[in-house]
Amino acid sequence: MKTLSLSPFSGFLQIAYVTTDVDEAIDRFRTQQNVPMWARLPGIEIESIVGRRCKLNIALAFVGSIQLELIEPLSGDDRVYRDALPQDGFAIRHHHIAQLIESEAAFDTQREEMAAAGVPIVVDGQAPGSARYFYTDHRATLGHYVEHIWYTPAGLAAMEQVPRNGVVQ
Repeated sequence: MKTLSLSPFSGFLQIAYVTTDVDEAIDRFRTQQNVPMWARLPGIEIESIVGRRCKLNIALAFVGSIQLELIEPLSGDDRVYRDALPQDGFAIRHHHIAQLIESEAAFDTQREEMAAAGVPIVVDGQAPGSARYFYTDHRATLGHYVEHIWYTPAGLAAMEQVPRNGVVQ
């Protein structure tokens, strides 16, 4: 495999989980993981691949410098999230880690390198004026996906609004 100019672990930002019920997942993270404060993004629609969209319930929280994301797939092209979940009952499953890429040029380079190396790109979208993102499928080698994300200045400012949960020493 070709050497990449940027490791998918550089700029580590986030650990993401998929769930069958984001409200129940938040309650469990509050009581079992001591993460009480969350930002909720109910019914958010995102671009999954150019021309395709999905609807998700999302919750975000920081613990120290690490962002946690909870994702409940609702409809549309949400298979990449839904496939990790059981058909029945409540579940929370690890889904991906995310790296923050510092410049749009580095984002473009990394996307091109991943594609050239044959790493499957399973989500590829943007939130106009806020972010560009793609997910690479590393389930065969790492057991999960990796999200690569670049935020515009407005997107970074929005992330500053995500609740910060303290870390008990």
